[in-house]
Amino acid sequence: MTIDIGSDRQLFLDDLFFESRSGIELKMHKPRAEEVIFQRDKPWETRSLDTPCIVRDGDLYRMWYRADQGSRSDRNESGSWLCYAESKDCINWDKPELDLVEYEGSTANNIVFPAEGIGGFTVKNPSVLIDHAAPSDERYKMVARTVGVKPTTMCGFVSSDGLVWRSIETNPILTDGPFDSHNIVVWDDDISRYVMYLRGTDESVAGPFKGGLRAIRRSESEDFRNWSPPEIVLAADEDDPADFHLYTNAAVKYHRAARAYLMFPMTLYDERHYPAAPFHGLSDVIFASSRDGVSWDRQFREPFITPGLDERNWCDRNPMMGAGIVETGPDELSMVFQELHKAEESRFRRCTLRLDGFVSASAPYAGWSEFITPPMIFAGSILELNYSTSGGGSIYVELQDETGSPVPGFTLDDCPEIFGDLTAGDVVWEDDPDLRALAGRPTKMRIRMRDADLYAFRFRRSE
Repeated sequence: MTIDIGSDRQLFLDDLFFESRSGIELKMHKPRAEEVIFQRDKPWETRSLDTPCIVRDGDLYRMWYRADQGSRSDRNESGSWLCYAESKDCINWDKPELDLVEYEGSTANNIVFPAEGIGGFTVKNPSVLIDHAAPSDERYKMVARTVGVKPTTMCGFVSSDGLVWRSIETNPILTDGPFDSHNIVVWDDDISRYVMYLRGTDESVAGPFKGGLRAIRRSESEDFRNWSPPEIVLAADEDDPADFHLYTNAAVKYHRAARAYLMFPMTLYDERHYPAAPFHGLSDVIFASSRDGVSWDRQFREPFITPGLDERNWCDRNPMMGAGIVETGPDELSMVFQELHKAEESRFRRCTLRLDGFVSASAPYAGWSEFITPPMIFAGSILELNYSTSGGGSIYVELQDETGSPVPGFTLDDCPEIFGDLTAGDVVWEDDPDLRALAGRPTKMRIRMRDADLYAFRFRRSE
């Protein structure tokens, strides 16, 4: 199989780029927990903060989230508000006074959705995307689930600024629930469709949730108005505990690479109970990936984020990953997750990864390891790697023709030793052979490594 990669960045998420390998393993990398970005501190946030959704909009980071009112000792909230916050660095956040919605006689708040709803629909659990190809009055799109009506439905809203919203004419857009989760909308540029990832029920096994176990469904639309019937794309399997539910999904179409769909579901172990917790149920955040957004892989079964040392997090819905991945530095990605959901300090925390740093092709210290890719058609003129080695680690790169014969000038012996830690390091060969001569021809890469991690590669076009 020949893979057309053009000049797009490619991630090592699975076995796609391994025609053969020896000593190389795929390794998932966990995020680093950073600072608390804000916590419950407004009168309309008396119970908890929930379901953050972040986007980068020019030089501004923007967040839509749910704020609940009520007692933290109760199972359910007494009321919910859809709120907005913004930041210039994704660390220091402001809850601006928007003057949009009245709360207890004042509009000096950051609430964007009125209690009476918009177009007759009151909603919570927002998921927002910026649609750069849409008319200006629909540049921002949101999906959210309805409240106050049974059964729950899904609705769509559009906006010119992300603050003043209007209901689309086909609401509700989905009625075949359940939808009691943080349902996520993304734009899939590979198929030119809007895609929603939603709560579902896997009825293939008996369980306590509507006769089955919570699972994740998928629906798509060409116009944001008319959606396909949702179908299950990810569910528990025989390697999971009997009480394992996929509660949320936090799905993204990763913006920096081709063929890279990522998901960060919050799990629910419904029958477990930590002694110090007020409610039954425990949660982790896990990781899943896909090359087409339909077939999902959970090859890494260890958690992406665990509840941690604070016992107050050992209760369901802690931690829970919000929607969105944003770049916050030359080599940094940021995401936001909620913690202490049932505690007084209900809050959002930032976590970080290196650029493209979800999974690596990893080589151990002991001996040399290597892999060879399938034939690839590329369009660029510079081979760029995202890699890290130890002080004694090394990487060498060879280019081969489709039969596996080394291309003269691009052999392992022609490649100077590569070591260090770079998210965009160029590969050079002695005598500087012209890589453009191989563009458009089926070409394999042979990569030899020791004590190193390779996260991504691309054949970049010269500027």
